[in-house]
Amino acid sequence: MASKDPRIPSRLIIVAGTYDGVLAGWDTVEHTREGDQNDIELKLLRRNDGQHLKLSFAMSAHEGSVRCIDVSAGVAAENASITSDGKKTKERKRQRSDSVESTTNNMLTLPGLLLSGGFDENINVLNLQKHSQTGEFKTPSDLGSPLCGSFAPPSTSALPPTHALVGTTSGKIILYKKRDWSVQHVLSGHDAGGVHCLAVHPTGRMALSGGRDGKIILWDLMKGRLAFVHKLPKRGGKGRTKDAVNHVVWSDDGSRYAYCHGTKITARDVGSGEDLLDVDMM
Repeated sequence: MASKDPRIPSRLIIVAGTYDGVLAGWDTVEHTREGDQNDIELKLLRRNDGQHLKLSFAMSAHEGSVRCIDVSAGVAAENASITSDGKKTKERKRQRSDSVESTTNNMLTLPGLLLSGGFDENINVLNLQKHSQTGEFKTPSDLGSPLCGSFAPPSTSALPPTHALVGTTSGKIILYKKRDWSVQHVLSGHDAGGVHCLAVHPTGRMALSGGRDGKIILWDLMKGRLAFVHKLPKRGGKGRTKDAVNHVVWSDDGSRYAYCHGTKITARDVGSGEDLLDVDMM
């Protein structure tokens, strides 16, 4: 049965990486090209036929497993909007204000870039709008394979990405320039257990990382250096160990962040440094 839930967005893209190196994407919008490569016809899949998502691409991207994926912020379609029957409409300067408002509401956000890192130490960059590869490069040979990645600014920001961060098995973080995918900085701070997670602040000026070493590190991306380190306390009796930090995320306004460690979830206020939440899920 088709869902009537109004919270389902008109545009939804799901991307997954597999253990055998395949990247696959599903989309709620079909798109075809006719003539001009920039003239894209977008068709919203009908919800009354029970088909919300269609496979939009699948490709072999890595030798071995896909370790991480991240999607950059999208851009608004400037030359086309959509209707439920797939017919294209264009804004005209002399349209009445109510017509312009209706057309704007039908505009779609075109997807941005997909970054993937694999066991093969390769990093691939895919244009999700054209379903074509725009970059491929390897991590430096002494830094290991990618474990996590994020664009800067992140996908939650309205700003286009200028850089990308990749955390590696060596505990180093590589900061790449999106312009030519050259290495701008190699950030050191985690132990050799690897960088498990990355979260770029909504401004794109700083980032948080977590690792197997039980550290949460704040990075100044403008200066390319470590700004602050928080070490989780050890747990257990004899031979005590630290919980690995497996996930970290910023709030939309960048005033709070949360992280997962062991069986716990902790949320913290940036300004005061106080814990807003500390819950054991076991």
